[in-house]
Amino acid sequence: MKRRKGSAGKFRHSLMARYLMLVGFAIFLLPMILIFVMVLYLGYTYFIWQPGRQEVESGQQYASLSGLEEGWHQLAASLDGASAEEIVKSLEAFRIKNPLVSVAAVDAKGRTIVENPQQSSIPDVWTPGWTAEYMKRATAYNSSGFSVVAFIGEGEDSMRDARQGFLVAEVLREHMDTNVPDQNSRFSQIAGVLLFLLLFVLFAFMSWAFFYRIRKRLIRLQEAMTAYDETGIPLPVGPDKRQDEVAALEGTFNAMVHKLRDGREREREEEELRKKLIANLSHDLRTPLTVIRSHAYSLESEPLGERGQQSLRLMSRKLDDLGGLIDNLLSYTLIAAGRYPMRLEETDILRIVRTAAAQWYPVFEKEGMEVEADLPDEALFWNVDREWFVRILDNLFQNAVRHAKAGRYIGLSLGEADADGNRPLRIRDRGPGLPAPDSAKSAPGELARSADTIAEPAAKPSDTRRNPSAGAGIGLSIVDLMIREMNMNWSIESGEEGTTITIYPCGKA
Repeated sequence: MKRRKGSAGKFRHSLMARYLMLVGFAIFLLPMILIFVMVLYLGYTYFIWQPGRQEVESGQQYASLSGLEEGWHQLAASLDGASAEEIVKSLEAFRIKNPLVSVAAVDAKGRTIVENPQQSSIPDVWTPGWTAEYMKRATAYNSSGFSVVAFIGEGEDSMRDARQGFLVAEVLREHMDTNVPDQNSRFSQIAGVLLFLLLFVLFAFMSWAFFYRIRKRLIRLQEAMTAYDETGIPLPVGPDKRQDEVAALEGTFNAMVHKLRDGREREREEEELRKKLIANLSHDLRTPLTVIRSHAYSLESEPLGERGQQSLRLMSRKLDDLGGLIDNLLSYTLIAAGRYPMRLEETDILRIVRTAAAQWYPVFEKEGMEVEADLPDEALFWNVDREWFVRILDNLFQNAVRHAKAGRYIGLSLGEADADGNRPLRIRDRGPGLPAPDSAKSAPGELARSADTIAEPAAKPSDTRRNPSAGAGIGLSIVDLMIREMNMNWSIESGEEGTTITIYPCGKA
């Protein structure tokens, strides 16, 4: 099987490439979101957010966190070996420079030397338990103040106690000059979470849109496959500017539709040619057949021997068969082309059956066939064309005489009534039966091996109910066409005990 070159398109236009891009975007989206949220958070907190400040008296300055801590440790180191009076004076001087800072000094025995201003949280004597409690409160996360503790006389190691006491400096956080954001503020955190959710929703929407477009195009292709024009061929899909796999599938489907239409057009032309050929042959064969028949009639008056008379009778019978075959060919062509007139009317079909059987009775009697007509006396009206129904009976009787005369029987009867009270017509013989159609040799639209041309029966045909149009010859094909045109139906049941043909009114089966 040949493949069309480039039918799948380039890889960069394929659905796989787009899907890989979407997956790659999803892989890098999470770190991108984290980085973006972090930048937004830090940018907001350090450049846009400004901590609220409490109003202070004029001339006072906010305490610097780094300056307070560094200056306090330097002051404590400078008081190495200082007396209580010197310590008090130094703290008063520091307090004058930093009026927002509360200061206190504790000697080596835990007694408070100085406290400026007076605070209820500063005890007169510092016990170990109270000192630990104070430190825990000062370093708590939600503490309202910031405390700095320095050992008096401390050296380079500010964590080592010089056993001369310690200094305490405390300032409210709202009086500190700092750009560190308030960790209790939730606005920036909420904004970061909302941004994360927004980007996640964006990715989900992109994924949904990607698959939704594919699904929409596949549904359009499915609808095109289930929509047919008046000839029963699917409709082509509209043009698509994309170059992916779905577009290639749509192009292949459109190509298939065009091939089907071309094939249907060729089939229609071949059918028209076949009908025209049959019509021309039927017309052209009538003239020589008439001449041969006239000469055969002239020979009947001539003195001939027994063998000559026998040959002449055989020739006349075959000429009649050939004439009937030509009539059937012409009728089949006219019916298939819709040019055979049909006039439907309520007709007593039992009367037509009796009349046709009476006309064929001499033929049945000549062939030694027993005729059994088990028909009721009352009328049975069907909506049929009288001439067409007579032609149907003639073809069925002729088929029985040709191929079922070995059974020497033909029966006419009505079947059981259905729910609507309609009774079908049955024509039965006791011939050898019809062979099953060879589906391997029959093709749609072609006439398979005909029951009109069967000379020998099948060895042991089994009972079966078959589609009458399958394996039917020109005679039964005309019957099938006429029955279907009159909105009726029929069936054939054939077996070793004979063949039963059942005709149902108004499409009943």
